[in-house]
Amino acid sequence: MAMILAALSVGAATGSARSEPVPELTKVDEIVIRGTILAIDPAKRTLVVQSPERDTLAFKAIDRVTNFAGLKPGQLVDVRYYRITDYLIAKTTPEVIDMAREMVRDPARGPGLPGTEMRAKLWLLEGMVVRTDLAARKVDIVDPNGGAIVRSPWIKTPEGLFELEKLKPGDMVTMVFSERSAYAVTPIR
Repeated sequence: MAMILAALSVGAATGSARSEPVPELTKVDEIVIRGTILAIDPAKRTLVVQSPERDTLAFKAIDRVTNFAGLKPGQLVDVRYYRITDYLIAKTTPEVIDMAREMVRDPARGPGLPGTEMRAKLWLLEGMVVRTDLAARKVDIVDPNGGAIVRSPWIKTPEGLFELEKLKPGDMVTMVFSERSAYAVTPIR
């Protein structure tokens, strides 16, 4: 019985964190948009695309995007990508901070990208809750490094949504998300 209570208290302290490594991405996580390339960073293999469907989004182009060097700002493109997914949503504690930083530090913890040996990069978002938007499945926080108010990506997992419902303004929150990964960028014109 004591072992079960200890396991439950550890689970409660870790919010929506899951076992290692995090679940693989699947077809459900694939999205296609059409938009105009606004900017490209060849050194980091990132591109920014403005789309009437999804606003302006930044993408990390994985190695399967073999035409990356030929892409240019101003081009209309179809982008196929894996959505950002939440892997940890929790009220901040020293244990949660340690867990989140370890998740982000270890590339093997990222979700696998279908059809590749690659893993999506995980990134950390933390700060004080300003407001939760349950309908949009997002939380607004104050970035402790600059004071700007930042809106989280869409929280989609049942575990993340469960934690989102518990957050209140003034709470400190720690979140880990996967990077938005483009696996195909096709020029239209």
